[in-house]
Amino acid sequence: MIFLYTKTMKEPIRFPIISVFAFCAAFALACLASCQSAGKAVYSGLGKPSDPVPFMAKARTGTLPSGLRYYILENSKPEGRAFLTLAVDAGSVLETEDERGLAHFVEHMAFNGTTRFPELELISYLRSLGMRFGPEVNAYTSYDETVYGIETTVEADANGRNAIPDRALAIIDDWTHAITFAPKDVDDERLIIMEEYRSRLGASERIRRQMLPVLFKGSPYADRLPIGLPEIIENAPASRLEGFYEKWYKPENMALIFVGDFDGAALEASLGSHFTIPASTEAFKRPRYNLPQPKKGNFEALVLADAELSQTRVDLYYKLKAMAPRTDLAGYRQDIVDYLASTMLYLRFEEARSKPETPYMAAGAGNVRYGDTSRYYALVGQAKAGAAEATLRELLTIKESLVRYGFTETEADIARRSLLSDMEQMVAEKDRQESNSYIRAFTNHFTTGEMAIDIEWEYDAIQKLLPGIALKEINASIKNTFTDDDLTVFISAPESEQGSLPAKEQIGAIVKEIRKAKIEKPQTAAVSGELLDRIPQAGHIVSEHTDSDTGALIWQLSNGMELILKETKNRNNEISLYAQARGGTYNVPPDQDISATLAAEMRNASGLGPYTQSELVKKLADKQVSFSFWASNFIRGFQGSAASGDISTLFEMIYLGFTQPRFDPDAVQVLLDNRRTRLIQEAEDPNAVFSKEVNRTVYGNPRFHSIELNDLDKVNLDDAMAFIEACCNPSDYTFVFTGNIDTAQFRDLAETYLASIPPGQPFNQWADADYQRPGKVEKEVLKGREERSVVGIAWFVPMPYSEEAYAASAVLNEYLDIVLNDEIRESLGGVYSISATVSVSPIPRGELSCGVYFICDPRRSAELSAAAVLQIQEIADGTINDDAFAKSIEALLKGQEESVQSNLYIAQSYANSAVIYNAPLSRMDRRPALYQAVKHRDIQDTAARLLEGGPARIILYPVGMN
Repeated sequence: MIFLYTKTMKEPIRFPIISVFAFCAAFALACLASCQSAGKAVYSGLGKPSDPVPFMAKARTGTLPSGLRYYILENSKPEGRAFLTLAVDAGSVLETEDERGLAHFVEHMAFNGTTRFPELELISYLRSLGMRFGPEVNAYTSYDETVYGIETTVEADANGRNAIPDRALAIIDDWTHAITFAPKDVDDERLIIMEEYRSRLGASERIRRQMLPVLFKGSPYADRLPIGLPEIIENAPASRLEGFYEKWYKPENMALIFVGDFDGAALEASLGSHFTIPASTEAFKRPRYNLPQPKKGNFEALVLADAELSQTRVDLYYKLKAMAPRTDLAGYRQDIVDYLASTMLYLRFEEARSKPETPYMAAGAGNVRYGDTSRYYALVGQAKAGAAEATLRELLTIKESLVRYGFTETEADIARRSLLSDMEQMVAEKDRQESNSYIRAFTNHFTTGEMAIDIEWEYDAIQKLLPGIALKEINASIKNTFTDDDLTVFISAPESEQGSLPAKEQIGAIVKEIRKAKIEKPQTAAVSGELLDRIPQAGHIVSEHTDSDTGALIWQLSNGMELILKETKNRNNEISLYAQARGGTYNVPPDQDISATLAAEMRNASGLGPYTQSELVKKLADKQVSFSFWASNFIRGFQGSAASGDISTLFEMIYLGFTQPRFDPDAVQVLLDNRRTRLIQEAEDPNAVFSKEVNRTVYGNPRFHSIELNDLDKVNLDDAMAFIEACCNPSDYTFVFTGNIDTAQFRDLAETYLASIPPGQPFNQWADADYQRPGKVEKEVLKGREERSVVGIAWFVPMPYSEEAYAASAVLNEYLDIVLNDEIRESLGGVYSISATVSVSPIPRGELSCGVYFICDPRRSAELSAAAVLQIQEIADGTINDDAFAKSIEALLKGQEESVQSNLYIAQSYANSAVIYNAPLSRMDRRPALYQAVKHRDIQDTAARLLEGGPARIILYPVGMN
């Protein structure tokens, strides 16, 4: 696999690039003409095709005497943090019939008690370090693996080196061999797992359970969904769970993965003393399962309709010949070929979906792997309303076009430039990658044998291999993908579209028809020209000063725009932009509200300057830059990023965004058609119906309600453009740039592209509004057929904003997350997860709010919602747990430490301080002291204030329930 750490081909606009390697990239591209004609693979300087790809040089790996594998990588982002992972090469596919669901059940029990961490002491310890259960302490079980992960702070060892705390290592050690299965704990956890099972119920799950036996026919994957069967979850004895654990959690079947800001050599030397699992007494071999090999011309189809389904999908799965992951140079070279093809197909999909006549709203393609060697190539489309058959035809035509004609040289050129650009950025940020981005690579290396590669080696390899990869080879490879033509088609849609869905026999006929159809050879026009046809007449900086608290540089431009520049060391080659102004969609008259609400989406979908959006994607293929506009009810702004070598492109895009806003008629039509489709298709979706009712309840003012189907008829493009143009007065905005900033370069760019923006009419105040909050109210929504309730509870009360009030609400938020999970999930076994949100906002007027959300058994909804409200009442009465209170503050402090390592977070914080709060830029830096100053009485008073404003309680029940 091509080991691009942070980027996927699904991203419509990419981030950062660097110019350091521009010469190398240009040289590599210049070589293409001479190298491609050779028609054979070139491995100059890398070795023989059969040579293995070198393992990541800076990583340490080995095997302990017990057979336990380990991977260690020093990485300092985020600073002071370590990520600990236990990868177990065992998942649900290994279960026997009476064990279905036990791989996942064992995963749950790992957090419920071990020899050294009985009951919930493990969670309590990690919370004391500021870790949140879920985001930073979690696990997952799939068909083939179970992976546990925790994030922890590091501490200084006796020699002053950064080290992972011994107790954190003890958790991982216990998971390898000392999980306990006390019958009472097992019985308590059954309730929680059944609630997890319940949370997944719905139309999508019903469709999936019908698709998988067809897709995985002839293999154990067909009936081994990791969640398992209710009858097993509810009745399997603790001894059976323990038996599964002892059978598969063998040292040679597990790997330890440590990535973070610690001394790797010291950790490696200490592993033998920390990990005490004994070696296996018998030879162990983990069985492997794969799908049957493809049969040439084989065809299967399944058409499914469900009343509650909220989208129409067409899935084409082409079964490929079995093949284990390649780890040699030839395999890596093939990965480059596949990556280029994926890029080109992505661009085709993006261009097609921007046309109103295209029957799908979104489409994608790629390889899907199961087991050791089984593979599918999938083409997937999300169809517009009533367009399932047309989408099927379109996807089959795309496939047939690829087989006959492949891609064009113009597409290949874009893909090559994009790949080189991406790799240049990866190399530039090689020492600033997030630690958790490496964990997947090491996990896959252990469980499937996939490559784990150094970025530097990969960049060198791509430069050497890319010139020898000709378009002819790429086209031959994509054609070979469909050699067997073993096809399974799935079509799923809401019942309202059942009359327009093709039957299985009709699908088969369409497949044969398209194979013989006349298909025009695709043509791809190159995108030429510049973003700007001329450099604007520069303005100037009229004043500047340095903020004494933060060191940020503040400029006032001649057109009234304010710029804030903050240099950081968070990334080597990233500059983040966040701009903000007061005033939003609520400022327009009510009859223009829908047009204004959709205006930002229309603008972003329409491209920039002389280019449509699809042309812009091609134009910027070798740039690492992004830029977009957004607007909410009360504020609006821009967001973007660039690398040092592309910062001038970002400034050009800003200038165009102000001076040449555009609506592309085709893009706007597509946007409205897609929105119309979603609104039609979600009409019977219980979750969508519930969400709309919550929105209508908490906002009595209809200006804040969700867009409805009939609202789309009110869209007026002139009104939408009038709103966009009103948002283009430069003096309304504060622009914040953070990251790798060259002040001299920015001075020139700011004067040329920002100060030159012509002034407009001021639009820099939000409009006052009355949300018309509900107070205390009870509402029931009857929708759906599954025994599943969704509960939403909300409080709203007027309250002046202050930084102290914000800190108290933040601590209360963390505290509620802890006590609600401890009570509603762990003690009552009533939910799989429960979330709370407490906030205080000055927009449009000071307000304190709280929301609690969970999914549960409908028969327990009243009991559990009362228990949730009681937790807030107890806080208001002064019953506050000291331990949970301390852990709440620790979680906020830890979160702040990580947040300030993000350039975008800093930019947003500065913009908020300047525009919303009219506060010093150092507001962000003062947060830790404010959190630490919060006392029990502060969250008690905040909870008491909340109880004055509700609750509004909205509960979804299945149809027919009393």
